[in-house]
Amino acid sequence: MAEFEIDLHGLRVAEAIARLGEECNRRLRSGDAGPIRVVHGYGSSGRGGDIRSAVREYLDRYPERVEYVPGERFFNNPGMTIVYPKHPLPAPGNPRFPSRRR
Repeated sequence: MAEFEIDLHGLRVAEAIARLGEECNRRLRSGDAGPIRVVHGYGSSGRGGDIRSAVREYLDRYPERVEYVPGERFFNNPGMTIVYPKHPLPAPGNPRFPSRRR
């Protein structure tokens, strides 16, 4: 299973989360549960962008469905997260992930 990459730069938070969920689910439906390198950036302030925070918050809600490794933990790169899908993810609710720029 090869590693796959999606780039969430330039998307609104809700769009980024939806794309992540759709990609994880699409890969699982195709029988590919390999890692997904999610490139979200680290925020212009360097303290953590909205997309990075929202991605990890979304993934934290579903530990039985997905595992992930923060990029800064092993790759010294806070602008990415490696996601290991195990089971399909539900679509994010719009009130929890409002449309806003990172």
